Amino acid sequence: MSSRAVDLVVRRLAKEANLELSADVLRHTFVTNLIRSGADVVLVAELAGHRRLDTTRRYSLPSQADKDAAVESVLVEI
Repeated sequence: MSSRAVDLVVRRLAKEANLELSADVLRHTFVTNLIRSGADVVLVAELAGHRRLDTTRRYSLPSQADKDAAVESVLVEI
């Protein structure tokens, strides 16, 4: 089954469930969750099929929500 066929199946099933979803979103979520749970970046790159670790490293960059939470954790009320 081609990657395009998988994406079409995922999109069709998602639509039937009133969700907006694609195979790429599932893959991105999978890789992000592995990285954030502490999995080795080389292992994650292998599982994701990335040829370069820089591609996988992008998934470990903090989101704006991560940055906001970090700032909130150090704010002191006066």
